[in-house]
Amino acid sequence: MFEPGSAAPNSISERDDGASLFAARRGRGHIAGWWKSVFGRRPRIMNVALLIVGLGLGQGSIFVVQTVLLATGEYELVTVFGTHYSFAMLGIIVVDGGATTILARAVARLSGDPGSRDEVWRIFCETCAIRLLTASLVGAGAAVYALGFAPDDRFSLCYVAFALPGLLLWAGNAVGVLDGLRLSGISGITGAAAYVLTAIGLALAAHRSPEAAGSILGGTFSLGYSVTLGGQWLALRGNGWQPRFHRVTQAGLVRSLNDGVASLFQLLPGQINMRVQLVLSVTYLGVETTALFIYAKQLVTAATQIIAFVLRVDFPGLVNKMSAAGRHGFRSVLESQKTTFYCALTFAVGATVVAGVAAMLPEAGLHRAAAIMASFAPTIFTLSLSLMMNQALAARGAYAAVARAVATSSALGMLVSYLSIAAWQVYAFIAGEVAIHLVGFLIAYRDLRRVG
Repeated sequence: MFEPGSAAPNSISERDDGASLFAARRGRGHIAGWWKSVFGRRPRIMNVALLIVGLGLGQGSIFVVQTVLLATGEYELVTVFGTHYSFAMLGIIVVDGGATTILARAVARLSGDPGSRDEVWRIFCETCAIRLLTASLVGAGAAVYALGFAPDDRFSLCYVAFALPGLLLWAGNAVGVLDGLRLSGISGITGAAAYVLTAIGLALAAHRSPEAAGSILGGTFSLGYSVTLGGQWLALRGNGWQPRFHRVTQAGLVRSLNDGVASLFQLLPGQINMRVQLVLSVTYLGVETTALFIYAKQLVTAATQIIAFVLRVDFPGLVNKMSAAGRHGFRSVLESQKTTFYCALTFAVGATVVAGVAAMLPEAGLHRAAAIMASFAPTIFTLSLSLMMNQALAARGAYAAVARAVATSSALGMLVSYLSIAAWQVYAFIAGEVAIHLVGFLIAYRDLRRVG
């Protein structure tokens, strides 16, 4: 049967061509329908899977290159890269300003109403304006440091100059919008590009002059984040979220700034703690131990990032549950995040066992790094408990309470590391980490009971 006004095929060839075209379209339709069906039935599993794949492709590639460099004795390159890249990532976190959590919460609350999209995009534009201002200030500070305090460090000068564009571009990232739409897996896959290109740059920087190495690594940093940003916006457009630019309001900017500062302080103290550890390690323990510490800590960080992925995927649902009437304590937090708890326990035990076995095999060449990693592995579990409590507070919109808990515990942890490094060497950082996690957990638990 044909639609009114259409003509039947008048030859066998035309009928065959029509059948082929129909079959092709039907095949594409089946594929698209299958993908949407799978993602629709298992959005949580798909998001976690894509985030883990992104982690494996991204940071896994950096880890592989670092492994090769350490095996060939390139301790200096691993250390200088690790230090500069660590501070560049701190810049990325500061520029985001905790807006990922804020935007995800706003989108999770508003996306169900088709008429609320203008409100979402207005909040996004106000957030981007604050992030762009922050990026400019961070970039100016990095330039002042490179030119005023390290004028003879050619690596730093070139790295800063070529990495600054990536920092400015990140002001327009859409990670929070994707997370709020329950598409966090897409942000994970697109985010892998930044790490992969950095890994390629690290491989190319080996045996180069400081100027060339700094330029390559800074340039691939910016290129990677530009590719990531492009992928995020293509994904949003593909899911029917066309960007809309709205005039910002003074009240909206003030609100975004206040929420951003409070949310940023959930992340910033912990990030500063890691940089303090690097400085203390270089100062007191030397380049070789610092390189091994960076290598071992990266594996532990990878495990905790997978835990963070599960938390991100659960966040929209946690917002809805914590918004319900009633008193919320640790039991309700644990019930909402059981997967996170069991993943943390599994990773902590598994990493300890695997690293412990590797530490007993000196012929493998990385037994010293494995011994350090085995010691740090239990912090995967303690950190996860602290993150679960912080996320419950964030779901209630209590950003300032989270900031206070993280700032207080981080200050205590950094003090513990500083006071014990002379006696305990690299293991002083473990004591500092555990102090941060347990004190932060207790403070967050107290505050959660207060807000209900």
